Amino acid sequence: LKRLPSEYMQEMYYSTQPMEMPDDKSILEATFKMINAKTQLCWCSDYPHWDFDLPSVIYDLPFLDETGKRNILGANAERFFGKKLPLKKKIPKVD
Repeated sequence: LKRLPSEYMQEMYYSTQPMEMPDDKSILEATFKMINAKTQLCWCSDYPHWDFDLPSVIYDLPFLDETGKRNILGANAERFFGKKLPLKKKIPKVD
């Protein structure tokens, strides 16, 4: 390797399904930082399975800013696939 393994990891894309929720949210926050989730994580629902993840699994995370949430919920996938996805419903802004 010419770089640290962590540097390669921050260039990979990841999916959220299944989204594990530890009791200690700081563990999840640290994981998101390590994989550069704001630009590299793509939300996946796994619908129609009974244990699918709702978008709120990302939207309700207190340590993500609005841009990070929007990226994970769609913009990262658009960048990965090189396509602009049609907007179905706007995510309300939270003040």
